[in-house]
Amino acid sequence: MVQSIGAGRSSGSSDTDQLGHTMKFFLIGLAAGFFILFLLIRLGISSRTEQPISFNHKKHLEQGLECDSCHRYFKTQSFSGLPDINVCLECHKEAITKSPQEVKIRQFAKKEEEIPWKRIYGEPDHVFFSHRRHVVLGKLSCQTCHGNIAESVRPPSRPWVNMTMSWCMNCHTKKKVTNDCLECHE
Repeated sequence: MVQSIGAGRSSGSSDTDQLGHTMKFFLIGLAAGFFILFLLIRLGISSRTEQPISFNHKKHLEQGLECDSCHRYFKTQSFSGLPDINVCLECHKEAITKSPQEVKIRQFAKKEEEIPWKRIYGEPDHVFFSHRRHVVLGKLSCQTCHGNIAESVRPPSRPWVNMTMSWCMNCHTKKKVTNDCLECHE
């Protein structure tokens, strides 16, 4: 009888050890999962945007094009605009390079489709932002908000600058522009 009780304790202790061991691996795995999720969110991997055409800003600027050649409204309206197919076809109706990216332009045109550019910059609905106000009146360069876009050989997959309210307010303070709420918030 003594052996039975002793054997039972040994088995119970083993079960407890096994449960503790399993729980330890579960908690380590859970912590590692949260850490990986944090990194993915922090690095913005989940928010990367791929454009339908890998547009080379640097090459086009070297050819003498200016920002308003493609973003036609940034000096006159709140939204700068994205290039429509006809803007691209002004130069690329016929092949001028052997780039597969250039071929895509003519493929969209042949299907009578606009190039489905994806916006990567945006403000919440309650925020009003005007390119005209910032570029023409405020005399800000594109680089202030869009980084060194002139040197980019492919479109950015996410915003170069995280335009938070504090980022905007710091810029307004440096430029000695009002930080009155109603200037930007509707």
